[in-house]
Order: sequence, then C-alpha cells, then structure tokens
Amino acid sequence: MTGSSTSRTYDVAIVGSGPAGSAAAYVLADQGVRTVVIEKEHLPRYKVCGGGVVRRAMDALPVDIRQIVEREFLSVQMNFLDAGLQFSSNRSRSIVSMTMRDKIDHLLVLSAQDRSAEIVSECKVEDISWRPDIIELTTCKGTIAARFVIAADGASGAVARRAGWKDHRVRAPALEYEITVPPQVQETLSQTLRFDFGVVPRGYGWVFPKREHLSIGIGALSPRRSPLGLKQMLAQYLTSLGIHHITHMARHGFVIPVMPRPGPLVRNRVVLVGDAAGLADPVTGEGITNAILSGQAAANAIIQSDFSDDRVRQNYHAAINTTILRELRAARLLASMLYGFSRFRNFMFTCHGRSFAETVTDVFMGEKSYHQEVYNPDNYLKLLRLRRSRFADSVT
Repeated sequence: MTGSSTSRTYDVAIVGSGPAGSAAAYVLADQGVRTVVIEKEHLPRYKVCGGGVVRRAMDALPVDIRQIVEREFLSVQMNFLDAGLQFSSNRSRSIVSMTMRDKIDHLLVLSAQDRSAEIVSECKVEDISWRPDIIELTTCKGTIAARFVIAADGASGAVARRAGWKDHRVRAPALEYEITVPPQVQETLSQTLRFDFGVVPRGYGWVFPKREHLSIGIGALSPRRSPLGLKQMLAQYLTSLGIHHITHMARHGFVIPVMPRPGPLVRNRVVLVGDAAGLADPVTGEGITNAILSGQAAANAIIQSDFSDDRVRQNYHAAINTTILRELRAARLLASMLYGFSRFRNFMFTCHGRSFAETVTDVFMGEKSYHQEVYNPDNYLKLLRLRRSRFADSVT
C-alpha cells in the first residue's frame, strides 16, 4: 500500500476502499485509466457489516473471493415470530456466503492494485476545491488532483457534502454484535442463516454464523418511525435465541441508507456510488450488491464519456436508472407495505409467507427482481382472491 500522497495528477481519484470504490478502481485501472484509491483507515480495516455476500453480489464481483469465505449457506430461514411461522428456502448453490468485511474489502482493493490502481491509505480527505478540468483533494498527506472523483466513502462519508449535495438520504438505524459463545450454542445457531421478523418494530433481526463466532443484529427498516431502545431489543433477542453466556462481544451501531439522494448523482465531476449515494436495499438492508454495480457503472460511464461531465452524468444515470434505481423504487414500495402497515404484514406473512421467503431468496440469487414481482398484476389478483375467500369463509 502506498503510504504517502503523490504530486501526480490522476484521471480518477476514488475516496473509499469498500466494494463500491474497489469495483470502480478495478474497472478503471483494467482499462488503463490512471486511478488512485484514497482510504482514511489503515488497511485492512474493520468495517461494520453483517458480512453476508448474497449470490447476486458474488456473481457481480470481478474476482473470486472463495479463499476468504468462512461459511456458505444453501438455505435461508425466515421466521415470522408474531404469527409463529417459519419458512426455509433451499437452493443448489450458495445463497449467502459469510465473510468479514475487512477481508473482502482488502481482497478487492488488492485486486484493483494488481491492475495498477494506486492505493493511499491512512489518508483523510479534508477539503475539495475545483480548478478548470481538475479537482483538488486536500488530504492529511498533501494534495491529490484528479479529473474526476468517485465518492465511495459510505453512509457517513463527507465527500458528497463537501461537493455540495444536501443529505436527504433516509438512513435506517441498526445495531450488531459480534459475539463468541460456548461451542454448543455456536453449533446450534450455525446450522442456518436466519432472519427473524417481529424482533423489532418495522424491521427484523438476523443471525449470521461465522467460522468461530456469530454476527447478530437488528435493524429498523422504516426509519421515519424508528423505535427507541435498539440496545434493549437486541438484548432480548439474544435471550430468545438461548444466548445466556457470552465470552467475547464487540458492539457496533450503524445506519443503512435505504433511499437514494434526490436529483443527479453526478455533479461537478464528482460521482456518488454505493452507500454514499443511498443505494442499499430497503427491504433487506443489503448494500454490497448495489455498491459493486454502481461502482462498475460509474467507472464505465467515465471511460465511455471521455471525461465529459455532462456525458458522464447521462451515461451513469442511463445505466443505473433501468437497473439499480428501478429496483429500488419497487423495493421501497414493498418495504413501505411490509414495515409500514402491520395488518398488511401479518396478512402477507400468514397467507403468503412461503411465497415471500422464496421471492426474497430469488432476489438474493439474482434470479428475480423486485420490479417484476411488485409490478406483476397477477400477484395482486391472487391477494384479492385470497382476501375475498377468507372474507367469505368468515361469514359462512
């Protein structure tokens, strides 16, 4: 890793070395674009994340990450606790691969470095200024200049704000514990990947088994009415899972940006990707897939547009409007019904829990999309027929 900044002017400077930044750097460097990745932390660095890489994200990665995968799950369990329902979805390939974010992020940024991207770690961006055709990033290690900047600095990053964006993203609060438990408890809870609805109002809890510990957390996916007391709810969740003795615990709070920033995601030769753009899945909170896809889309837009600000904006939005943003619009509609209306949620889980679990699994696999499911009129006709049938049964 490069330890100090350089006086060279780059074609593209990427702020942030997570999946979005590394995916963009890989594409750019692979095409001979002079690229630097700026990371404020020492690499590898810990990142708060469940560490679950869904199949559609695995398929989008430019490199094979199996060497750092700790566990693979061919089944996913979804529990609807209020209704006492449990559904398991099974596939012939892994649905979710478990790893630690420091490992996957480090592997991805090294793969970009192998393509000749330069890496400057322990380097915080302190200010941004514009000159004709050049952006200057003032960092703790000096000035780095580039023709374009990709902001991949996550949900709490400052590049977008310094570049003039208002922060109207909707951010959902979440709390996760990395815990080490007695071997018998570890073995019991490592049999499957589980999502538990009903643990927290307007959200869910999760258990992600790793090789030697568990990642357990809760998230409130309807942040406009976020519940208080996540810490207490997570403590109750641990107890309900049969966890009474913990030998080691690391607590982490974070936010999930579940609504994109309004307006263009390209401005003054700065491109927003991943969580900096607010592209996490509002149904599940999963963000790695869209981080990778948006990073790749930003890189390709820059390459195809010959560094024209207007053309980069047009090409980037053309790429993500029909893919990422269209999916997120449909996912937000589903999330608003799922987390915003308890009667609808209970009806859907009771009557269509199996179908819901299979659909979410198909989305994880990249075999279906929220758009095709949410806007499929046949699905609403089925719901209507079922409601009529249940009403008829209740009056006879």
